[in-house]
Amino acid sequence: MDIKELLAKRGIKISYKNCFERELEGKTIICGSSFTKDFLLNKGFHKIYSASEASIREVEKIKEKMEELGEILGFGGGKAIDVAKKIAFDLELELTLIPTAPSHDGILSKNCSLYFGNKRETIPAKYPKKVLIPLSLWKKSQNLKKAGICDVFSNLIALQDLSLAEAKGEKFSEFYKELSLEAVKKAINSKNEKDLAEALILSGLAMEESSRYCSGSEHDIERLLEGKIKKYLHGQLAGAGTLISAKVYSLYSEKFPKLRFNPKTLFDDIKEKMSRVRIYDFALEPLLDKNFKPGILKEVSMIRPERYNLWNFIDSEKIDWNRVIKEIVE
Repeated sequence: MDIKELLAKRGIKISYKNCFERELEGKTIICGSSFTKDFLLNKGFHKIYSASEASIREVEKIKEKMEELGEILGFGGGKAIDVAKKIAFDLELELTLIPTAPSHDGILSKNCSLYFGNKRETIPAKYPKKVLIPLSLWKKSQNLKKAGICDVFSNLIALQDLSLAEAKGEKFSEFYKELSLEAVKKAINSKNEKDLAEALILSGLAMEESSRYCSGSEHDIERLLEGKIKKYLHGQLAGAGTLISAKVYSLYSEKFPKLRFNPKTLFDDIKEKMSRVRIYDFALEPLLDKNFKPGILKEVSMIRPERYNLWNFIDSEKIDWNRVIKEIVE
């Protein structure tokens, strides 16, 4: 798929730069609360608003503080990007995004993930007019890069869940499914930061109409674990969720109808792909954490019951989670 053509149809420009400070001038900057804030202050930028959390409450707080309306620039990780998207959407302002690390696949998606009280929801936002990839920062991103690859790999479970929903009678776009799968292929074969950026972009475009093409039962686990073990990146938890969902598909393979991917071999297939790009051990880390208890996964069917996926087909309350996790980590 021609990424330039896909972006051009949506009025989005993308560029790759090592020096990007001039892009920040004259814009209202939404950034994170630590590294990115200090980075901007040290560069002499003061028209900045720091997002301490990815929530509607934070969106409203920043909107109240804004003294003048102008182009919004989201600078930072997922938290800052999502808050910037929502503010630009609400105020009908132009939007530029500078994701400082390749840690997730929402860098240009037409939605954002924000907390409403204690519950995180995916809601409509807007496409940016421009996305600038700061290669000098991405090259130093290390685990943030692994988290981004994990987030893209989770598309495999999302697509399997769509296949399960289709067997029940739901219908989904072949175009967006292929975009989602193409993102995974791009991530597997990526040789540099630009290749990874294209994988993340394809995944973001696949969520144009719905995040379901890239977020399924594995992201339900991510949302659950996020509230239980807080020190891990979104993409890393999505990677752990991918392994768990894949293992459940494999262990209960005889129960499923014919699906897009063979349930029986799904876990081994994903493990092999993750190992090939050296993210398998990284995705496994949350499941080895002393604070992780397999029993908490009994709650996962209650995370998004309205989104038909693996946890509607198999009730998480009835799963032997000690067995599932033991088979993954051993």
